[in-house]
Amino acid sequence: MTMLGLVGTCDLSTMKQPKTFKEAFANVLLNRTGVTMSAVALNKDNLERELRQALRLDGFAGDGKPADDGPPLEVAGDTWSENAEELQKLVRQLGPRNRHLSSEQFLKPFFRHLALPELCIRDLDDDVSRFTKLTFLDVSRNGLASIDHLPPSLVYLKAYNNPLTRFTCKPTPSLAFVGIGHSKANPETLEQISRRFKGLLSLDIGFSEVASLQDLITPLGPLQRLRHLCAVGSPVCLQPFYRLQTLRWLTRLSVLDGAAVTDEEQADAQMLAACGDSVRPRPLSIRLGVWLRKIAGVRALLEPVATEIVAVKRAQEAAVAAEAAEAGNEAPAEAEPQDTQDPISEACAGGIIRLRIRLPDGTWAATTEIPLDLDDANSRIAAYEAAGQDPPGVFDIFSLHAVRLENGEPLSFELGIGEEGSEVDGEVLQEDGLVRLCDWVRRGAAIKVFFRPPMPPPPAEEEEEAGKEEAAKEENGEVEEGSEKRAPEPPEEVDVGGCVIGLRSWLSRTQTDVSSDARASGALPELPEFWRVDVPEVRIVPAQRWLEPEVQLPPLDVAQQRKADVGVASLSLMVDLFAGEPPELEEDPPPPPPPDPKGKKK
Repeated sequence: MTMLGLVGTCDLSTMKQPKTFKEAFANVLLNRTGVTMSAVALNKDNLERELRQALRLDGFAGDGKPADDGPPLEVAGDTWSENAEELQKLVRQLGPRNRHLSSEQFLKPFFRHLALPELCIRDLDDDVSRFTKLTFLDVSRNGLASIDHLPPSLVYLKAYNNPLTRFTCKPTPSLAFVGIGHSKANPETLEQISRRFKGLLSLDIGFSEVASLQDLITPLGPLQRLRHLCAVGSPVCLQPFYRLQTLRWLTRLSVLDGAAVTDEEQADAQMLAACGDSVRPRPLSIRLGVWLRKIAGVRALLEPVATEIVAVKRAQEAAVAAEAAEAGNEAPAEAEPQDTQDPISEACAGGIIRLRIRLPDGTWAATTEIPLDLDDANSRIAAYEAAGQDPPGVFDIFSLHAVRLENGEPLSFELGIGEEGSEVDGEVLQEDGLVRLCDWVRRGAAIKVFFRPPMPPPPAEEEEEAGKEEAAKEENGEVEEGSEKRAPEPPEEVDVGGCVIGLRSWLSRTQTDVSSDARASGALPELPEFWRVDVPEVRIVPAQRWLEPEVQLPPLDVAQQRKADVGVASLSLMVDLFAGEPPELEEDPPPPPPPDPKGKKK
């Protein structure tokens, strides 16, 4: 669930939700232990004396059973604190209403570990600074927009899935790890982190909004102890040579995006350092290529619409027959049994299919038409049968190697990735192109299949009337030279299915993209070699199931995408970023010739 979904759930709940860290902690403490925190002063000597006395007594206070004056305690499965078991042992001995045990002065310094996710915490108030011994704090999946206070001895801070943009807390020299992935962290956020946590060893800003290499490198440069950095899923990861440039400027890193820095990468970074003293500028555009191979199982997509078309056709035929019988005309001839005909061949022959691809700017690029030619389909089936192979169904498999854009160009697109506010071709960009591209990559490339039925034949009466009008115009000399009969408008295209191609591997690359030629020359090209996602087969979902998450949303690794079962539509293709010329795609081999019946067995 996204952060917006969590926040919305909290706001719409009928239960009173905590708004501050203090309220959240008090609620968890009460629900898990039965202890209601109070402001009573702590007397350590009295507390120790009561504990010694409880150990000497034989009864509910000392035998490990719950006290009678509190709710049942949850011992198993408590993950809110590693100190929970120790606290529950004290509660069993003294009871949840013990005035010293419930004192804030005892409880807050008691905890060293707290995990309070998904509690709709909006504010880390100054109460959190009273947890003086706390070293681990997890406040992920809440509604935190800023970190205003932290415990003074904190070492690990996890604040994932929060709309975080600001760190305004006091400096915390002890803090070694900060995890704020899936947040709204921006360059100002990184600068605030760098100023306050000088001893930081590890920083996770994965799936943030950082897009510029300069905005990543400049604020983190002063962190002398930083060894681990994760920016996976952020727009900056799509920059050319992102990994290499990051290692060039943050030279102390030993792990970047979860992958250890190798000796070869360090050598490549030194080569880049010798090429110049500034961060390479972001290009204004890069190229995206979509190389289609084959679509199979098309009959599964066409079947619902073909069935509907045939049903309408049968109803119209029945109506015509009924009108003829009512008028006393000759009864129509007996039609052939309809159940012996293939409804897909009958309804779709003469139509077309085409693909549409959603681009990062939200537009859909349409391909050329793929004709549903019955003669071609029958010829292919005959070739399979002659080869002794099981033939595909009519209109079931199509090679897409020759498919292009509607204008005849290859499926290659120039994507603008300029920074917001920069000027391109005299126009000021209102949106960061790299951020837009990153959002598209996270969602995946949506591809839809459309079907257009064949042109319906005009009714006999209309055709006869049109012929009479045309003849009358010719007889009267009203036909102008060069005038042509205007073709009727074709039927509308129907969405019959689609798929989403997972591209997130582009956001977690562990290569520096330095080729052997670049190493030999000691210089980097402007752009790296293409980044390719090869999809041998991805399932095409019927249009009526397009919104089902389990079939529409792509997983992180395209290799884990659901494959098509027998009789289910599928698509084979490749998608390139930093694309060059279209690759040479191998055509499907024709069916082998049938074996010679006179041949001898070996």
